[in-house]
Amino acid sequence: MSNSYATTGARPTSRWKRFVKSNLLTFLTVLGVFGGTALGLVLKNSSEPWTQREVMYIQYPGDLFLRMLKCLIVPLLVSSITSAIGSLDLSMSKKIAFRAIIYYFTTTVCAVILGIILVSTIRPGAGRDVSTMGGKATTRQVLTADTLLDLVRYVQRFREANLRSS
Repeated sequence: MSNSYATTGARPTSRWKRFVKSNLLTFLTVLGVFGGTALGLVLKNSSEPWTQREVMYIQYPGDLFLRMLKCLIVPLLVSSITSAIGSLDLSMSKKIAFRAIIYYFTTTVCAVILGIILVSTIRPGAGRDVSTMGGKATTRQVLTADTLLDLVRYVQRFREANLRSS
């Protein structure tokens, strides 16, 4: 009886390692999905209710991740669309531009009509006394951690304030 790896020349563990190495991103993505789901279920089913501050701290990494994705996606889309349009011939570019303009105006008109119909039907704010809507101004306790998190969360505002002051 001969070993199975004697004929193939590779041990089963080395074949498995090569497979995992070539598909590492897929494995890590699946692991992250299952790990995040498990963590979410554990945190959701905790016995004590969460305070707003705790929810904010848990939500913070997700907010940063989504902001980073937005920073990456817009330049990638613009550059890929620009290069795709640049590689087309002129007659095809005219057809696509005409269809895009028609599509944009059609969807805008539909959105405006739908908005007018919904506002006329629902009448948001009807029946409310405007004089009682002022209420008291509430203050929020701001901690140092909030300030530091806001520096990273709202980098654009921080940068604009520095540019205006100089």
